[in-house]
Amino acid sequence: MTGRVTPLALALVTLTGWILSLAVLTARADLFMAAVPLALALATLALPAPAPDYAVSYAISNDRLWEGETVRVDVEVTARTAVPFMELLEPLATAGALVSGRPRAVMALRPGQTARWSYDITYPVRGVHDLGTLVVRIRDRWGLRAWERRHVDRKRVRVHPRPTPLRSLPRPRRTQTSVGDYVSALYGEGLEPGDIRPFAPGDRVRQVNWRASLRTGTLYVTQQHRERNADVVLMVDTLAQVGTASTTTLDASVRAAGSLATAYLARKDRVGLIVYGGLIDWVRPGSGRPHHERLADALLRADVVFTYVAKDLKLVPPRVLPSHAFVIAVTPLLDRRFTQAVLDLVARGFDLAVLVVSPVELLRAALHASPVDQLACRLWTLERRARLAEIRRHGLPVVEWNPAESLEAAVAGLDRRRHRAMAAR
Repeated sequence: MTGRVTPLALALVTLTGWILSLAVLTARADLFMAAVPLALALATLALPAPAPDYAVSYAISNDRLWEGETVRVDVEVTARTAVPFMELLEPLATAGALVSGRPRAVMALRPGQTARWSYDITYPVRGVHDLGTLVVRIRDRWGLRAWERRHVDRKRVRVHPRPTPLRSLPRPRRTQTSVGDYVSALYGEGLEPGDIRPFAPGDRVRQVNWRASLRTGTLYVTQQHRERNADVVLMVDTLAQVGTASTTTLDASVRAAGSLATAYLARKDRVGLIVYGGLIDWVRPGSGRPHHERLADALLRADVVFTYVAKDLKLVPPRVLPSHAFVIAVTPLLDRRFTQAVLDLVARGFDLAVLVVSPVELLRAALHASPVDQLACRLWTLERRARLAEIRRHGLPVVEWNPAESLEAAVAGLDRRRHRAMAAR
């Protein structure tokens, strides 16, 4: 804790000096007597004074939030010695908004006394935010000495994009022999009933179809279709972004990728992630709640890093990008390097679909409604349509999504385009 002399003490020193000077110049004893109490009070500054002793406890209600949710901060201060005047302040980042209470408190504590206060903060936009840095200022009874300390008890709050419920998802073309929600044409262990055939040695008793057996007098068994799952890899473009500070194409892409990951994990699929940009980050395919948190944390770290170097997806390990995986690319199509990376995956035989986040509407909402701006947006729309048509000529299912509209409709449209592309082949 750093101690110092307050501006009040310096002002009193100056005042005392002026009074003593006037007392000597005018030879007035009353001025000298008036300066004596001030001089005695200032003389205490030459004596060492121990800093007040206290303890601060800092806690938050939750370290993982959805966008728009509120976190409650509870601060508790316990004085071990007398604290005549204490001020505590937590500087808040611009990303957070105060909902109730105040991040500043002023108190005076007796030895052993405890004081508590709390306040609520909301975060409307995704990100990782740090809390727990308190600036503590203490003054003595007369306000002549002050102590300052920065109390750091770092608490990290992760604000995740709120996922959109998705009912219709594009079905992967290739599945694997693991339990999932995709019904295979082959018979084996499963829940979906298939054909009925006569009983054979080795069949289990629980497979016996008693209704058909009692009707015919011969044992029959019901065969079940095998249940499969798939590897789904989400590929998020972080090469460039447009939009306002609160809503960018990258924010919309992360929100869409998080919704797709949640929906596919609910269907027992193994979901992986590749963040393709100035830096390549990845999460190998997996399933379960802990894996969902890993994907969410990786999406929170997604940011635009400027670079001229084009990243090669061949550097991604095969266990992260399996050859039988279904790849969903989420991109605003602002950088042609990502388009080339997608076409390279198609040339390597990957099952791939592209969800394009439209930057035109985000930019239109940020601009003024002037005729020039509207004309520029219309020309940009025509240019983007030409680029989408060029990608579709390679046989890729591509759907453009306006972030202001429903993601469910765009994903359903992507599934329909996949069926058309597969039928055309």
